[in-house]
Amino acid sequence: MGKDGKSHCCSRTKLNLGTLMKASLRKSFWTGACLLFAGCSFDLAVPHDADRAAPLSFGPEIRIGDTELNPATPFLRYAPDGRLFAIWTEDEPSRPPQTKPVAAHNHKMSDRDASPMRTAMLASSGDGGKTWSKAKRVNRETEAVQGEENGPKIAFGRDNRAYIVWSIPGQKGDKTRANIRFATENVKGGFTPARTLNEVNDAARFPIIEATPEGSFLIAWIDRRIDNPKPRQLYLMKINPQGEALTKNYQVGEGLCECCKLGIAFADGGKTVYVVDRQVDDKQVRNHVLRKSTDGAATFAAPVEITDDGWQVPSCPHSGPSIGRDSRGRLHVTWFTMGRSEKEAGIYYSVSNDDGKTFAPRRLVHANSAPEVLYSTLAAGEDDTVYLAWSNLDGKGQSQIFLRTLAADGRSWSPIQQISHAKGNASRPVLALRKDQLHVAWTETNGEDSRVILRNATVRK
Repeated sequence: MGKDGKSHCCSRTKLNLGTLMKASLRKSFWTGACLLFAGCSFDLAVPHDADRAAPLSFGPEIRIGDTELNPATPFLRYAPDGRLFAIWTEDEPSRPPQTKPVAAHNHKMSDRDASPMRTAMLASSGDGGKTWSKAKRVNRETEAVQGEENGPKIAFGRDNRAYIVWSIPGQKGDKTRANIRFATENVKGGFTPARTLNEVNDAARFPIIEATPEGSFLIAWIDRRIDNPKPRQLYLMKINPQGEALTKNYQVGEGLCECCKLGIAFADGGKTVYVVDRQVDDKQVRNHVLRKSTDGAATFAAPVEITDDGWQVPSCPHSGPSIGRDSRGRLHVTWFTMGRSEKEAGIYYSVSNDDGKTFAPRRLVHANSAPEVLYSTLAAGEDDTVYLAWSNLDGKGQSQIFLRTLAADGRSWSPIQQISHAKGNASRPVLALRKDQLHVAWTETNGEDSRVILRNATVRK
């Protein structure tokens, strides 16, 4: 088990348990054919002009955080003044490690297993990620700040003030019945005392926070205050720049997969809000949907299915979608699925050219090389280039981080680049993009130890 309170199957989550997969996965799971995108159906085919766009040139690896305290679960975001910020979790320095190692492929760890005490740490860079300020602790209290898919998130006000959300287990230590914590940066450079946002205790987790174009903040999470008839609900609330609640908690969706991250995008000055999530139906099929609001997130239309992957699995894979909107209004989405058969498993991409009414047939970005859960993310640049990063296995069977780009023409893909070289495993990449600066961060694990790695690249505009 890792120091962030999870088995380091966060780096390599192997689907080798009957409780996780209904469809059997043969030991002879393919390795080469689909990696080369050969012999696949239309929506699995290699994208057009796959090698026309040039690969990116990345700088050296940079470590973030106190390596003695096992940094993990980074999240990156730019502030309005151009500083790059990273938030991550570390061991509580006043307490010894409380966990024991668990095999990397052991997915039997329960959400009810005890969580170690972890802290949320924040640092900034004024030179494009090359050097970093001294990290500041966000949570004043000693808490089991959660990581992996459920790690801390940050947004910024117009005055560069930081607003942060994270999740902690409920009163009985149950991570499935957790609480959303919230703090803001104060005038002294520290942070306000954290408060709980969910009005019903032990019911909320996987929070995300975004600054709206009009200056307020939208917070979304997966809620379980009502377990039936649908398994989980999508809840929102709004907060003003002073950190005060503008709304109560309110429900805008149901039927969500319990442990997969959410994604949010805006248009029309904040009047239009898009939310993506993974759904689960009564047959345990887990597809992704887009929810759209045209009244500033007050109400949402019926969800639009992005694609019918048909992945039937009884347990949540802890791997949610990512969304980005470009300057032409196109909505870009990436996600992971095992699909209906092992030949469909991998990282996928789709785009909506009609404001979310429909989505183009999915495109396979990178096929699975083994029966592992993968993690993906994307960002859209000012020139409408789309950058995708994800985890997959290398030729040695180690989980690594890969990246490729899709040009603004929607057809020209760069070659797949491996940008990590972990001796153990690398997983859960995150992206930050501003003008011509691209940053990719991830968690690397080796046995019981973890670290946060960052790489920077200058992209052509």
